[in-house]
Amino acid sequence: MFPLFNSSGVLPPYIGSNPGVVGACSPYKTDLITIASKLATSAERVDILLGFLDYRSELRKVGISVGFQLLDGSFTENCEVSRGRPPKDLDLVTFAYLPVSPLEIQKFLDDHRHLFDHDLVKSKYKCDAFFVDLSKDSRLIVDETIYWSGLFSHQRDTFLWKGMLQVSLNADNDYKVIEMLNGGVKSD
Repeated sequence: MFPLFNSSGVLPPYIGSNPGVVGACSPYKTDLITIASKLATSAERVDILLGFLDYRSELRKVGISVGFQLLDGSFTENCEVSRGRPPKDLDLVTFAYLPVSPLEIQKFLDDHRHLFDHDLVKSKYKCDAFFVDLSKDSRLIVDETIYWSGLFSHQRDTFLWKGMLQVSLNADNDYKVIEMLNGGVKSD
């Protein structure tokens, strides 16, 4: 599902009159083809989306392939109209399993710093990216989920309540989207 932007230029936090309907509220589960067709509407947006797809590919190369990602930020808004500028990056949190035992996590993170160092990822992939390891104690996962949901569900400067998107980490459509984006800018 991918709702239209509301009058404030953001994804609505829910669709319809009842925010309690499961499936009609944020995060909206969608796929990359839909995201590309709805949001890759300028050269800047295509560049950000290609960086995101590269980041996903690199995660899978090191064995991070089971999980999902929450997408947010100005990339998921109509910021060209509401802020008078294109998005600069894509905010995201990856919820996934690390492919190592708990005793090997620090070495894994050190060995793959280019995927976990916030500044490096932002510079190389145009992603303001964070990671939640799903193999942690469930209480810690709940705490991190509450944190990211609270942060992503509101604009920082206006406190406007908004929705976010969720995509699977599997690569089913990544190559199709890359081909689509390399063929030119797409819009509705």
